[in-house]
Amino acid sequence: MEDVASVGSAVTGSDDPPAPETGGHATRQRPGSRVDPAAEKAALAAIQRDQRDEALKILMTAYGAAITAFALRVVRDPEAAKDIHQQVFLEVFQGIGKFEGRSSLWGWLCGIAYHRCLDELRRGRRAGIADDIDVWDMLAAPSDSMVDADRVAKRRALEDCLGKLPVALRTQLLMRYFFGLSHSEIGQMVRENHSTVQVRISRILPILRNCLRGKGVLR
Repeated sequence: MEDVASVGSAVTGSDDPPAPETGGHATRQRPGSRVDPAAEKAALAAIQRDQRDEALKILMTAYGAAITAFALRVVRDPEAAKDIHQQVFLEVFQGIGKFEGRSSLWGWLCGIAYHRCLDELRRGRRAGIADDIDVWDMLAAPSDSMVDADRVAKRRALEDCLGKLPVALRTQLLMRYFFGLSHSEIGQMVRENHSTVQVRISRILPILRNCLRGKGVLR
């Protein structure tokens, strides 16, 4: 499972104002998209054959880990994140036959995950940093078990700083740099103008940098 390296790269970048978007596409290089073209094609073919089970299996294999990781970083509760994962793919299974193709399947999943996370937070579960879990340990891939101590410390610091952000800000930042969505796509999900989202995210990054400097991670 991937970590927050994409967020970290954004945090260590410059404080220059964001470049404007035109037609939903950023003029500067956009965070790497998580769209899996092969999985999208295979799932769409399964949908056309009315094989919902097969389509769901493909999507869960391609995107399940990322959906769970996103949910965990938003709600900060591993059991709630697992519940959200199940809710997302149940909703996908129930509605996949009505998918109209206005976005990628990945974008559709992201929107569902976003709203299910909000539902979870509205039910009153904790949205702050949980004292009894270590987010890094929950997210580290087996292949990362021997990662050097400096990298571990930086990731822990970034997770901690992300956890200090208000939920709405953290969620939109993660949708941009973890999900790889455009400002326009995020704006559609949160029902705000893409320029508002763009400016907000550009203002979050210096806050994260200051937090990381306070932890000795950045100079």
